[in-house]
Amino acid sequence: MQKQYPVPNFFVLEGLDGAGTTTQLQLIARRAAEEQLPVSCTFEPTDNPVGRLIRQVLGKNIALSGATLSYLFAADRHEHVFGISGIMEILQQSSTVVCDRYLFSSLAYQSLSADIRHIAELNREFPLPETVFFLDTPVLVCESRRKNRVNEELFENQSVQEKVAAGYRQAFDLFAGSGMEILTIDGTLPPEKIHEKIWKRIGVMPIVKE
Repeated sequence: MQKQYPVPNFFVLEGLDGAGTTTQLQLIARRAAEEQLPVSCTFEPTDNPVGRLIRQVLGKNIALSGATLSYLFAADRHEHVFGISGIMEILQQSSTVVCDRYLFSSLAYQSLSADIRHIAELNREFPLPETVFFLDTPVLVCESRRKNRVNEELFENQSVQEKVAAGYRQAFDLFAGSGMEILTIDGTLPPEKIHEKIWKRIGVMPIVKE
């Protein structure tokens, strides 16, 4: 088990490519804005310089080794979590943070080309979320959804995604007993139903103005 602990009001969306995590982040952001609730929605890789470099690799515009990519993800995450206006700073301001992908994606994806224990070590300093929402969506369903995308990214093919699914199971096993909740949701449900399950668990309360 990793010696990391969950942080209150921090939530993460995880799943295969095409599972629907981005859709759920958009629904959460929209609802929070409509109801004027203190929710910060973010994602990984980020829009920071390192995150943009990672996206170039994922888009097959730059070729890097799997090991190098693992270090880039950790560097991008370090700035995302501990940097100026990062996740920890936002949480200290009594806001809720919801992130589309986090260290669990690194464990599931980067362990395809490296030992998962090595990836875990690279990510050992990062706090855990209170809850991970894992959108359990079959590989073939995800593949069907991705057909609408213009370009196929680095990990977006059926055989790789099957391995990633197994990688997620390994990743979550590392945190057994950590106190972090892993909530598995049927990713084939209509997006609105998935959203309600997530929103109910987040339980965001409005800021009371004095």
